[in-house]
Amino acid sequence: MRVKRFFGADSRQAMRQVRDELGDDAVILSNKKVDNGVEIVCALDYDGDASPRNVADALKSADQGEALQRELDEARQRILSGASFDTGGENAFQRKARVRQLGILSDGYSEGMDAPPSSYEDYSPPVTRGGHSASDQAMQAMQSEIQSLRDLLKEQMREQDSYRNPAEALVRNRLLMAGFSDTYIKRLLKLVKINPESDNKTAWQQILDRLKGEVQTLDEEFIDKGGVVALLGPTGVGKTTTISKLAARYVLNHGADGLALVTTDCYRIAAYEQLRTVGRILGVTVRVVDENNSLDMTLRSLRGKSLVLIDTAGLNVRDPNLQTQVDLLASAQARIRRFLVLPTTSQARVLLDTYDAYREAGLNGCILTKLDEAMHLGEVLGLVLEKRLPVSYLTNGQKIPDDVQLASPTSILARFVRDVERSEET
Repeated sequence: MRVKRFFGADSRQAMRQVRDELGDDAVILSNKKVDNGVEIVCALDYDGDASPRNVADALKSADQGEALQRELDEARQRILSGASFDTGGENAFQRKARVRQLGILSDGYSEGMDAPPSSYEDYSPPVTRGGHSASDQAMQAMQSEIQSLRDLLKEQMREQDSYRNPAEALVRNRLLMAGFSDTYIKRLLKLVKINPESDNKTAWQQILDRLKGEVQTLDEEFIDKGGVVALLGPTGVGKTTTISKLAARYVLNHGADGLALVTTDCYRIAAYEQLRTVGRILGVTVRVVDENNSLDMTLRSLRGKSLVLIDTAGLNVRDPNLQTQVDLLASAQARIRRFLVLPTTSQARVLLDTYDAYREAGLNGCILTKLDEAMHLGEVLGLVLEKRLPVSYLTNGQKIPDDVQLASPTSILARFVRDVERSEET
């Protein structure tokens, strides 16, 4: 068996090279970030019965060779003899080789070496002029690097797992490229036991079936259930547009008399005017919460309404006024259900920051917006799955009230699969 490495500026470019040269049935052994891009390792003539040893030998012959092996052997002898070494002059590759020879792996794994002694009490290495043994100095130098090497070593263990179960490796890499976190993928693969003999299509379908069961959605529209509902989220995520769609949807089904709109946004001059325009068109009551009208006072005046939709201020997650908005809802005497508005166009890091900023508000669920603008649903789907956040509505355009629909696991997974397939075609 032979292996080949493909490099690209990002995962998409690297995958395109793999597909162009090896086709859709290529066996991906590893996928990881390297300097200046992404590296994907594939088997050129993979045998489903190949042992991990066979794969390891192929990789070894591909990128190490006799010169590297001699260097590693020499490094091991120096370390086992207790010799000190200068970490300042080592490059990353040399550090990697040295740690491999020591067999130090994250989470207690080793690479086939004998277990290190559990105690060094019986060992008396030479003492240097400074009063510290050579072994102590070597250990101190190594300990300063262990933390930075943990991720590298975990990646090595992941590659070894990939050799044993190529179908699982393909699923893992596909989810990573879709935007799922490594933590959630590990949990998912513990729940879905992929048979090492499974083909790629079967393994992927197993994951999709599990994801469909993992997606949480609401059984009914909260606008039909009534009560007081607040939409939260940063500026530009589509809160006011979504409230307008939901308000129009309610009026079409129940009439305008039972609905009221409220804004707590006192930071933008146009916020109230925008909501008031919607209210005038739909014929519903619109109120503003400010220094003269508290939230409790406003909600008491609207007790006769079946549904009250609150449009909160859109603030950056680092804006100090954000906590004021959260505290405002928490201080209300009325029971307020809170839904976080998440744009599907945002990156995973931005989505996570948004969730962390608003989770103290006590979230009942979320609304996913801007599906018509999103290239991939994977990042937002990964977040709602990992945080167990129920999805209430999906919005996919600017039309009121047409471009909003009640979320379902089937519709969410169908869009996710379509995005994955499209990204792998490009």
